[in-house]
This record gives sequence, structure tokens and C-alpha cells, in this order.
Amino acid sequence: MKKISKYIGIFMVVALLTSCNDFLDVQPKGQLTDDEMFTDLTGYEDAMFGVYGKLATSNLYGQNLSWGMVDELGQQFGYDNTQDVSYYLNRYQYTNQQARNVVDAVWSNMYNNIANVNNVLKHINDISAGAQERKMIHGEALGLRAFMHFDLARLYCTDYTRSDASTLGLPYATEFNLKNHPRYTLQATFNLILKDLNQADSLLADDNDVTYDNTFVRDYSKGRVILFNKYAVKATKARVYYAMGKYTEAAKYAREVINATSNFALNTSTSIDSVMRFPASKEMIFGVYAADRSNAIRAAFLRSNAFGTFLEGRRDTHSIYETDLFTALSSDLRFTSFYKENTSGGSTSFSFIRLIQNDAEATRGVLKGFVLISLPEMYYILSESLYDSNQTEAISLLNKVRKSRGLGDVDATKVSTRTLFEQEMMRERMREFPGMGQTFYALKHYNRSFTDFRNIDTYQPSDAIFNLPWPDRENEYGDKVVHQ
Repeated sequence: MKKISKYIGIFMVVALLTSCNDFLDVQPKGQLTDDEMFTDLTGYEDAMFGVYGKLATSNLYGQNLSWGMVDELGQQFGYDNTQDVSYYLNRYQYTNQQARNVVDAVWSNMYNNIANVNNVLKHINDISAGAQERKMIHGEALGLRAFMHFDLARLYCTDYTRSDASTLGLPYATEFNLKNHPRYTLQATFNLILKDLNQADSLLADDNDVTYDNTFVRDYSKGRVILFNKYAVKATKARVYYAMGKYTEAAKYAREVINATSNFALNTSTSIDSVMRFPASKEMIFGVYAADRSNAIRAAFLRSNAFGTFLEGRRDTHSIYETDLFTALSSDLRFTSFYKENTSGGSTSFSFIRLIQNDAEATRGVLKGFVLISLPEMYYILSESLYDSNQTEAISLLNKVRKSRGLGDVDATKVSTRTLFEQEMMRERMREFPGMGQTFYALKHYNRSFTDFRNIDTYQPSDAIFNLPWPDRENEYGDKVVHQ
């Protein structure tokens, strides 16, 4: 929506005026006072558009939490040059100042935006007009607060399945104020995430039509796939329960999204052009509008193709996509749609072209945003959640995604045990998610050894790799821990 791009500027100015080290210093009110902002429905809409605009900036899902930092940590991409921050992120050298600045920026900007959401929630009942729309905004705001805290937990805390009652979680910010927020245990953090999501689910019960609308007409009831809609809430619940190892609940919510066939369906074309990037026709459950990121993506991925001169794809991309097994009837469409192979002087590199394929596309501004939650992920979650109880359906679900990508059924020997199945699911996530910021979370969840993007160094799983460091000042707030 055009309104969103207007408010990106306001919130970027606010971010520059706030402390990079302490989310408690944030006062994200844009250029309007509360009395001016929340006097009519337009003010509430504008405040929410500001939240979505902030999500789309480079410090969050416009780069760091999509194709940037988190995909470099996930070894989807790498820049083999000490002059670039990616070099240190690929090697988990969080003490490097460049890397630390990026990691800290994610934390501070996310909490800044959580404060934005809390300001909306603080005023949600200030007017009586537009009860139904305010109900939707209320649900979106609660859902977004949970969504942002959940991604912070995935980045900065121990994996839930390896935690206990004493494992520390996050400061869960529920108020718009400058008070010190206590740090909760990880279990309490997840309880608060689910509390917000459950309330959001109830408030958005009537939010049934969430298809994409590219007309950008100001109508809060249309084009809701780029707002935190009912199915974004359910998909996030599926993610949360999956992260907790509660597969019955994860399966329930993933299936609810998959069954919403009037809104979502896997690709059936012989091409994946319509689903490989925003708005990913019928496969995007939630995404953010961001029409200003093309030049940054071009500069990162397309400026060169020699090792150490650009942000390159994995050097074992052929192996990841198993190109040696391609046949006339089974060939992964993602391989040639996501990557361009460069051969020179006996070496081969891979340019990532999923988001921007060439200079002309960057100039035309073809990319309009980023997919944050997609339908294939719901199939993966449901498949993995069912494996122990219904192996046949689990494998069938995986094969449905494979079919939508041009592949035949998975080799039965690759999914004959839980361990083998999870290894195949890890490969499948690496094939599906480059540029979407999900691979690092999968590496952390599976907790197995993995290789770097060069396919040279092998890393053993550890908290030192998977738990990003907090900004130094935030550690001062860890003395009051809440168990609930």
C-alpha cells in the first residue's frame, strides 16, 4: 500500500533519534501526538501502516531478517571477504564490531516497533466509532506483538525444546512506557506469545478474505495478506507450537491454514515465476510491502560473480538441489529460478536471482515486498508434525510441495526413519527458503552439524552459534526474572 511507504520515512527518523542499545528509550510516536493520532479511524490505520513500514526496513524484514543477516547465519549466502560484515556473520564472530552492530540493530529496531504496537493497543478503545475495524486492528496489533517477540526468541534465546523451567527468555513488552521491563523465563515468554496469539485469533475470527490486492486503494478490508491477518495468526501459532515440540497443536493450526483453499493454494504451473517472490500468488500468508529494496539487493548479489567480490549462494548448490537426479519428468524449478550459475577459470559461483534477476528489474522496481510466511512452510510443519503418527500422510504432504516445484516423489529411502526424514526436511527448507530468512531457525531447531556456504568448514551446534548476544545494556535488566 502506498500509505505504508509514506510512514516508513516517519519511523526511520524516529529510529535515528532513539538509542541503539536500549529499547526502553524508544518513543515511537512519529510526528504526531497521541491526542492528534488517535482521534479517528484514519489515525489508527496510519499508526498500523507505520508499524508495517518499520517491519519492511533494512534493519528488520527488508534485509536483516530476510535475505541479509539471518540468511548469512543460516549459510544460505556468504561474502568471502574480510571487508564485508557477512564474512563475520558467516563465521559467527559476534565479537566483531561490524557483526555486533547488525545484531544489536535487529534487537533495538524490533523492540522499537513493539513499542509502536503497544502505543496502538494503549489507545485501541479511545474512540467508539468503527468498532469492527478497531477490532481487526486490535487483533493485528496483538498478533504482531507476538510475531515480533517470537522471532526475537528464536534469535536471542535457547531453543525451546532444549530448555527447562529455569531457562531465561525475553523482556516481554506489553506496555508503552519507559519502565524497565522484567526478563521472563523462556517458558513464560512463550506463554505470553501464545496468549497474544489466542486473543488475536479470537478478534480476527471474521477476517476470512485475505487475498492480495495490487490496486493499493485505501481500504483496510482489502489486500489483507500484507496486514497481519487471521491466517498469519494461525500460521504463527503453528510456528510457535512447532518450535515448542508440541506437534499436535502445530499440526492443528498448519492444517487450518492449508484448508483455507479460497485464499491459499500451492503452485500448479510448470513455472514458479508467480510464486517465487512477493506477492507469491496464493502462497503468501503474510508479507510486507517494500518497493525500495531493489538497489540494495542488486548491489549485494549482482554486482559481480567472482569469489570474494559479492554475496554468493552456496557453492554446493548443485548438491542441495540434487541436480544430478534431474530428469525430463522431475526437475526442481527452484534451481534455475533462484540461482544463476557463473563459470569462469574453472570455478563456479552462484548468483541469487530470486528477488531481482538483473539490472533491468532493479531499475523497473519489479520487487514490491517480501514474503514473511508462506504456504509451503505450513506443509512442512504439518508433515513433520504428523510423521510419527501418520507417516504416509506426512510424506504425501512433502510430495505435494515437491510436485508444485516440478519434482517427483521423494525417494522412500530418504524418509524411512525420523532422523532421515528430518535431514531431508532440512535440505527441502534450504531449497525453498533462500532469501526468506528461515534456514537459520531450522538449523537451530534440528541441532545437528552443518557446513558453511563454501561447503568447507563444518560447525557443531552450540548456544554460542545459535543464541545471538544481547546488546550490552540489555543484560542489566536480567536481575528480575518472572516465572509464569
